Amino acid sequence: MSQLPSFIHSFNISTPVLGISVLVCSVIAYTIAKMFGFNRKNEFPVEGRTVIITGGSDGMGRAVAGQLAGKGAHVVVVARTASKLEQTVEELKSKALNSLKQRFTYICADLTVASECDRVIAEVTAWNDGSAPDVVWCCAGFCHPGFFIDIPIELQRQQMDTVYWTAANMAHATLRNWLAPVPPSGQMRNPRRHLIFTCSTLAFVPIAGYGPYSPAKAAIRSLSDTLSQEIEMYNGAYTQRHRNTAPAADVKIHTVFPMGILSPGFDNEQKTKPELTKKLEESDKPQTPEEVGQIAIQALERGEYLITTMFIGNVMKGTALGPSPRNNIVGDTFLSWLSNLIFLQVIPDLRNKAFNWGKTNGLPQQGCVE
Repeated sequence: MSQLPSFIHSFNISTPVLGISVLVCSVIAYTIAKMFGFNRKNEFPVEGRTVIITGGSDGMGRAVAGQLAGKGAHVVVVARTASKLEQTVEELKSKALNSLKQRFTYICADLTVASECDRVIAEVTAWNDGSAPDVVWCCAGFCHPGFFIDIPIELQRQQMDTVYWTAANMAHATLRNWLAPVPPSGQMRNPRRHLIFTCSTLAFVPIAGYGPYSPAKAAIRSLSDTLSQEIEMYNGAYTQRHRNTAPAADVKIHTVFPMGILSPGFDNEQKTKPELTKKLEESDKPQTPEEVGQIAIQALERGEYLITTMFIGNVMKGTALGPSPRNNIVGDTFLSWLSNLIFLQVIPDLRNKAFNWGKTNGLPQQGCVE
């Protein structure tokens, strides 16, 4: 013990250096704790709550529905094909946390029509004993890859309708319901409601061959950022609900950015996807719908806003954070610095690969999709 003081003094650490070291270590520890959710409450509890999932009969939507059923949620799946929806509901019953208490149903709807989204919200509210749904997760949409000039404008409009407008229509119907003013109330705070968009990392880093698809995903990301600001006005009013009219609950917006997802939709994409596109996205190792759903739900439970499902997607996000809200100020700032350094090389590489592909293979085979 007598040697300990001299051992410490031999380092001759000055007070400023020691203070900076402690600060840096504290920031690192704080960032790790925030990133991995240590000592954090669940920000996305679903047991006993009612969830709508659009595009819930296939792929990621179906996987998410099953996982939320396993956490105790009442689930309503929405899509166009009744036979697939019926199968999904039977599957949800088998995955329920408590089959005696939980309820499941489906609604057939074309969400490219705004009035259909209003109908979905009204029917779910009636089914839910007059209470609005607690969570709406927009998963509907499909991808039809191809070079921009080879895809007819009609099909490109369809991509915008099925990707962007299904989400925007559903968000509009949902928020008009959730944000309707109710009289002042002194009752306890209601549980937070969640509106979740499903986007794509193509909204961060476009890839040649996704011209009909990536603009629609970028539009969703922009809508999400806009709503994440607007919603705070209503959330602010909610804090004064005891003396003013206000919404019935506060609301949080989230957006999930997967990369490739192994599903029937992915198999269809491969049939029309240009060979150049396949080469450019070689580093994208598709995940199963179950993997994507599990990672996304864990991030929601941590309270994250922009959610990616693999490391490469996270790096892509870092290049394009711009004015979007951060999941973690310190972690996302370092990520942004790192990502922008990496993409100093990546973007020229993508362009060079496209240029060299043209030099070697000439123009793509002609023949527009009808």
